[in-house]
Amino acid sequence: MDTRKVLIVDDDVDALKLIGLTLERQGFEIIAAANGPQAIQKALESKPDLIILDVMMPEMDGYEVAAQLRGHPATAKTPILMFTARTALSDKVAGFQAGADDYLTKPIHPKELVARVEALLRRHARQMESQAEPHGHVICFVSSKGGIGTTTLVLNTGAILRQMDENARVAAIELQDGGGTMGMALGEQNVKETGRHLGALLERPSSTITRPNVQKCLIQHRSGLQVLATTPAPAGAGPDLTDDHALVILSHLTAEFEQVLVDLGPHVNQAFREAVNLADLVIVTVEPNPVGLKLAKEMLDVVLGLGVDGGAIRLTAIHRVPALGTVSPTMIEDSLHYDVITAIPPAPDLAYEGVENGLLMTDIQPKGIVAQQVRRVAEAILAL
Repeated sequence: MDTRKVLIVDDDVDALKLIGLTLERQGFEIIAAANGPQAIQKALESKPDLIILDVMMPEMDGYEVAAQLRGHPATAKTPILMFTARTALSDKVAGFQAGADDYLTKPIHPKELVARVEALLRRHARQMESQAEPHGHVICFVSSKGGIGTTTLVLNTGAILRQMDENARVAAIELQDGGGTMGMALGEQNVKETGRHLGALLERPSSTITRPNVQKCLIQHRSGLQVLATTPAPAGAGPDLTDDHALVILSHLTAEFEQVLVDLGPHVNQAFREAVNLADLVIVTVEPNPVGLKLAKEMLDVVLGLGVDGGAIRLTAIHRVPALGTVSPTMIEDSLHYDVITAIPPAPDLAYEGVENGLLMTDIQPKGIVAQQVRRVAEAILAL
């Protein structure tokens, strides 16, 4: 196996030595640069596997260095880890917008630095592998608040996509480590006993998960939508959902399906981070009231802080029940500054009937108002 090369860019000599020695002990070949112009020259000459880049440097700061590296074909896809004392969210957002793949703040324990470098290299390798073969779109549904109906939206959107094209290959995955409801929504009351669930894959080392393993865990809905559900066991009660598991499972799904709808929920972890960084579209669901807007703003700040392109973000309002104090889609757009695809009207009786009978709302009333609004979400996905 070839020695992996890391270019470290920092005008602080002590920092260069400390980072360099830490990574050399793990078998990395170290290349050092003390300023921006030197970093760009050495990156083009040595073609490192990864670049660790300080932000605050004379002549040219790290943001400009990252932007120039991203603009050159030889370094356009080289992983960049920004490592700086700046901790503000605006600094992190600026780093990701300049082209960074990850962002660490000083000081950091050497073991965590090595772990983040290794994780970034693994993620990059898998992304390169997935790009080498045709792959489907990843659409992440991010709930700004639990219990507003995001999982229901995911399932109904998947079913509508199948209605619009019966030959479309569509999958939905509940990418959470517990508290799953997808299986029950489809009438599968004993998901855990069947073995067709995400936890069965998490019991394996991520490196041993194959495409047939994933296929065996899928539940097929009568619409043709295929679902990888999570068991209803409490979060943390089963095997850990790691970033490596998320990457491997999503890579297998995108190789098999044209559209992969990912239900992330409001819990931000490493799997959440990996999924949104793979996403072609991130749909943030919003409860249309003042509290819901504040929670949505907080979630949008987190998603942007993870490096998601703002142009890939859309909103969908979900009315759980009729209520006073709701806000219109226009007011949501004015407040949060992102386009609202649609507003799902309240339909508590329809939702209850669906849960009781293992049916989706779009099954019960395929031409009803809920189905019409969900269709707009499906159309936004097909426009990718």
